[in-house]
Parts: sequence; structure tokens; C-alpha cells
Amino acid sequence: MKRLLSVIDWISTWSGKATSWLTIVVIFVVVYEIIMRHVFHRPTIWASETMIFLCAILYVMGGAWTLLEKRHVKIDFIYEKFTPRQQAILDVLTFLFFALYMVMMLWATSKYAWESIQLAEKSGSPWNPPVYPIKIALALGVFLILVQGTANLIRDLYLAMRGR
Repeated sequence: MKRLLSVIDWISTWSGKATSWLTIVVIFVVVYEIIMRHVFHRPTIWASETMIFLCAILYVMGGAWTLLEKRHVKIDFIYEKFTPRQQAILDVLTFLFFALYMVMMLWATSKYAWESIQLAEKSGSPWNPPVYPIKIALALGVFLILVQGTANLIRDLYLAMRGR
């Protein structure tokens, strides 16, 4: 079981770190658009849409790594007052809500990704890039978050039952 959890952690870390490099691309796109718009008075058609797509990928593909590192938002001033075992028990109790939400998100993103692939969907903007790669990335990111959350649940159950 430890090996499986280690593999899940590695995938979450790798996907988050690999995707984080898109931040540099987003920065260049934004800077390019600012220069083109304000210096040369020639705004681009593609920059805004590219930035939105890349930020969406960053957000969801970094989610599993963020969950592994316990960096998602929670009410720390209450949570930190609990012992590690009490925190694990609370995390086990709230996992049902997390899992329900993530399963619904996975179902929806997978459905929309599949439909987008079948239609070879495009954005409909003047630039009109394909949308299905973004939708595939969203479904994959949600899947990775759900898997990492399940790995965290296994660890929390162990800590809650054993106290260590």
C-alpha cells in the first residue's frame, strides 16, 4: 500500500511541477499583449484566450500537488488547534463531501471533454482555437485531485485508527 501511495504522490508532484512551467508562458503572453496593446497600439486576438486556457490548466493540473502539500484553503485558526489525530478524523469525516464534489466534477468534465472531442469543438472566437485539449486537461486534473484525495484519506484513516 505504501508503494501505491508513493506512486500517487509522485504523479501529483510531477504533474504539478511540470504544469507550473506554464506560468512562464502565461507571463510572456501577458507581457507581449501589454506591449502590443499599449506601446504599438496593436492588440492581439489570441492573447486573452491563450491566457485563460493556460491558467485553467495551471489551476486544475496543480490541484493534486496542492492537495498533497496540504496547501488548499481551510480554516487554519480552528484546524491547527487540533492534534494530528483529530485533524485526521476531521479530514476523514469531510472526505465524503470532497469525494461527492470531485466525482460529480469528474463526470461533468469527462462528459464535456468527450463531446468536445467528437465535435472537434472550437472556441468560436475570431482566433477560434480547439477547445478539446483544455477540456481533456480539466478532466485529467480533476481525476488526479480525486486520486490524491483518496490517497490522503487512506493516510488519514491510518492515523485516525492508529494515532500515529
